[in-house]
Amino acid sequence: MSPRLRSILRLFHRWIGFPAGVFLFILCFTGSLACFSPEIQDWMQPSTTLHAPLPPMTSSGLTEAGRRLKEQLNAGHFAFLRLPSPRDPVFRLWHYDGHIFLGPALAPDTGLPLPGRDVPGGTFFVTLHSHLYLPTPWGQVVIVVAGTALLATLLTGLWLQLRRFLPDLLLFRPHAARQRRWLDLHLLGGTLSLPILFIIGLSGTVLQAQKLFQLASPPHHPSGHASRHQAQSAAPLSIPADTLPTLARAGQQQWGTVAEGFFMQTGHDLSLYAPDNLHFCLQRQALTATHTTIPARPLCPTLHSLVLGLHNLRWAGLTTRWFYCLSGLLGCIIIGSGMILFLQSEQNSLAHLSTVSIAQRSLQQGYAALTTATILGLPLATLALFWSTRLPAPSALPPLLWEEGLFFGLWGLSLLHACVSRHAATWQLALLATLGAGTTGLDLLTRPFHTGRPLLFSAVDALATCIGITCLSVLLRPIHKRST
Repeated sequence: MSPRLRSILRLFHRWIGFPAGVFLFILCFTGSLACFSPEIQDWMQPSTTLHAPLPPMTSSGLTEAGRRLKEQLNAGHFAFLRLPSPRDPVFRLWHYDGHIFLGPALAPDTGLPLPGRDVPGGTFFVTLHSHLYLPTPWGQVVIVVAGTALLATLLTGLWLQLRRFLPDLLLFRPHAARQRRWLDLHLLGGTLSLPILFIIGLSGTVLQAQKLFQLASPPHHPSGHASRHQAQSAAPLSIPADTLPTLARAGQQQWGTVAEGFFMQTGHDLSLYAPDNLHFCLQRQALTATHTTIPARPLCPTLHSLVLGLHNLRWAGLTTRWFYCLSGLLGCIIIGSGMILFLQSEQNSLAHLSTVSIAQRSLQQGYAALTTATILGLPLATLALFWSTRLPAPSALPPLLWEEGLFFGLWGLSLLHACVSRHAATWQLALLATLGAGTTGLDLLTRPFHTGRPLLFSAVDALATCIGITCLSVLLRPIHKRST
């Protein structure tokens, strides 16, 4: 490779990678959490977690849950009823508020509401991952641009280092100079996760681009066509008492399981939709009272369903979901180390100048603030969100508004703090260490001790503790090593 081409690729890699890295870090971090959305929901709502042994779904419980669903639908709420599953063994009578799914949890054996209030839950991170909490179509536009930048930086980074693929890319020197350590970490992480990050990035970009195309060219409805919401509001839905148990038995015969399936109104009928984890490709087959069997369909009927299955992991078991989760966290390490390398490179450039203008110093401080708020501020706001769902909210605010406001407010304060203080990273590391190390104690003090899912709580507590210990180890390093 000629020196001129290498210089152009390095410039492209740095100046595309840093601004896009802010959004890519968010997407990788929230995507990792979204792999365990039901489990996060249960951790944030410990009062809905059932005592062992977990009761199974019964016909009487399904009938009572169906009655409550009918009340919601006839009141004009576009609600649906999600069936219990091993990952979330309760009924969820949910509706979508434009950002997250809300609604009561119902006992699988009685259909009666379980104690607990609405919390952001795992769907908060799904929404943050899917469109960054931005209004349509701006969230999709940002993600398509960031996804394209991810693919470009992965390819240019691979091209720049291809010559040293075996000798350097699998090497990490923890006792080398600071910049060398970060570069080794960046290259090692990129080597280990390049294929999976490319697949996830490409599939996510394609899915968001398809949404943009659909928004630009919405489907044409013939004259007189009524949408699902209009059909729902036109007349109350009539649901005989045995409809839901009958459809559940038909679904059991058709698919072998109805766990994670859901009941939802379509037009004037109530439909039972197949579980999303039934096939690799999402098909959304549905049964109604008049159509209790459906013909077999191809495993992947469309390219969209194939890409959706590749990215959303509805079909995946525990091992695959952990693999995707850890790959996303490794992506955070790659992006974070790349942002730090960019910051160090800019600092070195200023150090070689005889005079540095105020604008240059301000720009450098802006780079540092963005890096701190991205790498430390987002995990800090996330742990604070977890804590807020277990602690009482201020009486003047609705709990859900308080919890979401705390997340975004603390994240914004992280950026502001980094803009005005040169030691912001140290203070935020200390707070992150405190919240992470204290999560286990908070959990044990604020939930029923005997539950049917102890591993769920211990896994979340262990991950938070690992974050706290990691931050604490960074803070306790000898001063001379930090400045090396």
